[in-house]
Amino acid sequence: MKKALILALALSTGSSLAAPFVVPAAWSSNKPSEVQTGGTLRTVNLQDFKTLNPFVTAESPNLIDTMAAGSLLIQDPLTDEYLPYMAEKYTQSADKRTFTFDIRSGMKWSDGKPITVDDFVTAATLHSNKDIGSNSYDSFFINNQPIKVSKVDSNTLKVVFPKPDVTALEFLSGILVPQPTHIFMPVFKDKGAKGIKDMWTISTPANQIVTSGSFMLDRYVAGERAILKKNPYYGEWNKDSAGKSLPYLDGVQINVVADAAAQLTQFLAGNTDVYSPDNRDRLAQVKAAMDGKKIDGTLIANASARASSDFMVFNMDDSNTFKTKLFSNVKFRQAMSMLINRDAMVDLTLGGLGQPTYTGVYPVYKDWIPAGMDKYKFNPQAAAKLLAALGFTKKGSDGYLVDKAGNKLEFTLITNAENTRRQGFAKIIQDEAKKVGVKINTSFIAFNQMTGLLDAKSDFSRRGFDAIIIGLVGGGKVFPVSGPNVLECAGLGDGGNLHMFNQSNKCRFPFETQELNLYWKGRAEFNLAARKAIAAQIQKLEMENQPTIQLAAQTVHYAWTNRTQGELPKSAINSLNATTLFGPRVLELTWIKR
Repeated sequence: MKKALILALALSTGSSLAAPFVVPAAWSSNKPSEVQTGGTLRTVNLQDFKTLNPFVTAESPNLIDTMAAGSLLIQDPLTDEYLPYMAEKYTQSADKRTFTFDIRSGMKWSDGKPITVDDFVTAATLHSNKDIGSNSYDSFFINNQPIKVSKVDSNTLKVVFPKPDVTALEFLSGILVPQPTHIFMPVFKDKGAKGIKDMWTISTPANQIVTSGSFMLDRYVAGERAILKKNPYYGEWNKDSAGKSLPYLDGVQINVVADAAAQLTQFLAGNTDVYSPDNRDRLAQVKAAMDGKKIDGTLIANASARASSDFMVFNMDDSNTFKTKLFSNVKFRQAMSMLINRDAMVDLTLGGLGQPTYTGVYPVYKDWIPAGMDKYKFNPQAAAKLLAALGFTKKGSDGYLVDKAGNKLEFTLITNAENTRRQGFAKIIQDEAKKVGVKINTSFIAFNQMTGLLDAKSDFSRRGFDAIIIGLVGGGKVFPVSGPNVLECAGLGDGGNLHMFNQSNKCRFPFETQELNLYWKGRAEFNLAARKAIAAQIQKLEMENQPTIQLAAQTVHYAWTNRTQGELPKSAINSLNATTLFGPRVLELTWIKR
C-alpha cells in the first residue's frame, strides 16, 4: 500500500469563494469533454432496505451510506493515498495521535444548511453513545479508550486518538461521516437515545431525509424501488477536472429484485445498467448475450477475488441449553468445519469461479493469509471421530446420531431467502452432514428477519436460532482482519454488534480476549511485516476455535451496458474499488450515453 499523506497542501485562500474539491480525471475512463450530463442509472438490490437511520443501520448496502458524501479524507482508488476531501487541509502531530483539520467551506446539506464542524462532532457523539447502539460504536474507541472529536473553532476540527493508530486515516475517511446537527441534536436533547433510534425509518417521508452526498431520496416504494435525485448543493463544492459540477447524472433508480436469477433476467432484458454475475452459468449467459449483440455492453470477468466473506455461525450464548452447550464445544465446531465440502461449494454453487475460505481475512488480501489455515478442511471421517468423542456414537432408527441421553444431533440452519448462493451452500452442508448422521434442517427467511435474530441480546428465547449463514463486507486495507465490532464481546452495552456467535453478558471463551488483545496490538504496529505476523496469530486462533466457519468466496465479475460510462480505468477494477450497487466506478463520475 502506498504511504498515506500526512500533511496535505492547502488549497488557495486568496479568494473569498470556497475552493471546491476537484475529482481527479484519472478516476474515470472518460475525459470530461466526452461526458453527457443527465439521465438515470438503473441498478438492483436483493432485498428491501431496512432503515434510513445512520445510527442504527447494520445492512450493506444501505441507502443512507449511498447518499453520504464521505468524510474528512478520501482514498484515491488508483494510488491508495488519502486526499483532503471535506477538510481542505490537515496536520498530524509528531506523536501521530492528533489530527487538526480545516473544514472545507461552502459545503451544504441537501436542505441547503451548511455542513459545519459541529456535524462531525454530532456524528462522533451519537455513534459513541452506547444506549443508541450504533454499528459503528466500537470504531470510536481504541481498546475502550475514546477517540476524541472536538470543535476548536468554527472552521477547525481536532481528532485525538488515545494512542498511535495505524488505521487512523481509514477512520478519518470512512467512519467519521458528518451527520446534520440541526436534525439530530434537538431530538437527542429532548428524547435521548430512544429518540435517535426512532428517527428516519424506511417509511419516513423522503423530504425529511437530509444527506450530504451527490444524491438525495426522492421516494421509496417498499418491495419495488428507491428513486434518488440529484442533490442540488453537492455540485457547488464538487467539480470535475474541467470545472463542471458533479454528479453528471440526474438520478439513480435502485429496483428491489429479491432473486439472483431475476436480477440476471433484468440485466439481459436491458432493464438495468450494471450487474455482477455470481456464478459460471450467469457469467456465460452475459457473455453470450454480448457476443451475440443482444446487449451492447462491457464484461470484465475474473476481475479479482472477492472483498467479502460468507460463513456459518452458531448461537453460542450462555443459555445452558443442550444445543448452546453443544455449539459452545470447540470439538463440535471443528467437526462441523470438516463436514463443509468447500470444493463442492466452489464447483456446484459458484460454478468453479471461486475458492474455499478458512479465515475471516478476505481472499483478495491473499498476502495476509498464512499457510496452514485449512487444518479443518473437508474430512468426514475425522469429523465423525470428533462427534463420537462428544458422545454421538450411535444412530437412531432414522439414521441420525444420538447421545446416551437420547439427544438427537439436529439443528436448523438459516440463511436469507434472497440469496441463492448461500442457499446453495446450505444445501451442500445439509447433504454432507446427513452422510455422517447429523440432521440439518434448512430455513430461508427474509434478510431483515435474519439479522433481527442475530441482533437480539442475551436471552436465548430472543436469539431464536441455531445456526445462520451470513456474510460481511467492508473493512480496511491497512490491517484487514475483523474489526472491533466483530471481535469485541457483546451484551454489556460495550459494542460488539457483529460478535454474532456470543451475545451473552460476557466473554465466554479465552480466544475471544486473545483475539481482541492481538487486534489492538496490531492497530498500534506501524511496521508492515510485524503487523502481518499479528494478523497471522489472530487467524490461527480463529482457525483452531472456529467461532465462524468460513465457507467459500466467489471471484467477482462486472458487467454494464455501454449506455453507462465513466467506470474506473481497467487497471483499478477490482473488488476493493467496487460497490455492490454500482460496480467499479465513482458514482459522481458516472454518466449515461445517449
